[in-house]
Amino acid sequence: MTGHRIDVHHHFFPQDLKDVLGGGPTRDWTPQKSLDEMDENEVCTVALSASSIPPDWWRHDDAWLRKTIRRFNEYGAEMVKDRPDRFGLFAFLSMRDVDGTLAEIEYAFDTLGADGVGIATSFGDKWPGDPEYAAIFDELNRRKALVYVHPTTPFCCEGLLGVSASLIEYPHDTTRAILSLLFSGTFVRCRDIRFVFCHAGGTLPALTGRIEWGTVRMGNFAELAPDGYRAELARLHFDTATSTNPISFDALTSVVPVSQILLGSDFPYGLLGPTIAGLDDCNLNEAEIKAIEHDNAIRLVPRFGK
Repeated sequence: MTGHRIDVHHHFFPQDLKDVLGGGPTRDWTPQKSLDEMDENEVCTVALSASSIPPDWWRHDDAWLRKTIRRFNEYGAEMVKDRPDRFGLFAFLSMRDVDGTLAEIEYAFDTLGADGVGIATSFGDKWPGDPEYAAIFDELNRRKALVYVHPTTPFCCEGLLGVSASLIEYPHDTTRAILSLLFSGTFVRCRDIRFVFCHAGGTLPALTGRIEWGTVRMGNFAELAPDGYRAELARLHFDTATSTNPISFDALTSVVPVSQILLGSDFPYGLLGPTIAGLDDCNLNEAEIKAIEHDNAIRLVPRFGK
């Protein structure tokens, strides 16, 4: 095994699905490019996951979603089968098709041997806490699943301001997803799910004071967060993608302990080298860096350490 680091935010792109997964670096990605990036940066294992799902996915019918997602997950599972020492898999779930999603959960874990599942922060015009998805989260809770949540753009916010959605909408939609799961009661109901959110929680850390101010005025908030808002955040996990700089990192560590933070690069959109180097600027000691780069991920997915 090469290196000691574990990257939990690493994308892959089946060759026959590149036309529906967006442009940019997806066009040139290959499994070997992932391995080269890993070796260059002393990364032993990465968790393969879907990148930002284009909003048009949610305009397709259930049959298209089932076929496309099954192909996506099987490709990732083949990569893991070929190199189980280097790759893990967070199998993607559409959510929009509840029956299809429940079937894909069973297939992902029981047939493909996935290490966890991945979902988007929203699904066109709905967010994860919508009551429609309660049965899905109940099943994931029963399985004590790891659920990796990656941002996308909801229908309401496509093309705003004429700039890339990754600059504004992705961090905001991460916050929407977290609050949707909190205020719907999903977090308190599904205590056995291990949630991981991208990009240091998006805008959530910066909004902590405002959210705490608002929740004080909610009559039922004690039922949703028995130990308080910050205790709920401290149960979640967050990766470092695009966030290993003092401003973003200080905001995150002001609301969650280092034990909840995982190395994530966002490859091939983000690179491992700058992500790792940035940790040196974040006022962390050697033990804390080791926890972020390795130990915290092993606690969630022990197989990654074997």
